[in-house]
Amino acid sequence: MTKWRRSDSQHLDDAREHLRVLDEHLSRGSLDDVLVRDAVSHRLEVAIDAVGKVSPSLLEAESPTDWPKIVGMRNMLAHQYADLDQEILQNTIDNRLGAFADLVERLRKAANRAEGSI
Repeated sequence: MTKWRRSDSQHLDDAREHLRVLDEHLSRGSLDDVLVRDAVSHRLEVAIDAVGKVSPSLLEAESPTDWPKIVGMRNMLAHQYADLDQEILQNTIDNRLGAFADLVERLRKAANRAEGSI
């Protein structure tokens, strides 16, 4: 039996959707609100996870050299949530989220080219 694999562009569409919803959560309040913080943390985690599912060759060609740091943030969100400092999350949102969203868009364009659709 052949296992069906989702395309890179599908994974990247998932990441875009998670980032869109993350922005909606941020529009409802600050990270001082535990519900907003939980929602933002979760959406960031799953957005990074979705990007991590693209083919290794695409990720290697397009990802920044700090991809291991991005994965480290995902692991912290997933496995050390109780230890996550709100200040670290706020700094990530303020200073790194835009670059991550740009990476998702670059990867998506490259995936669309590779898959033959733009």
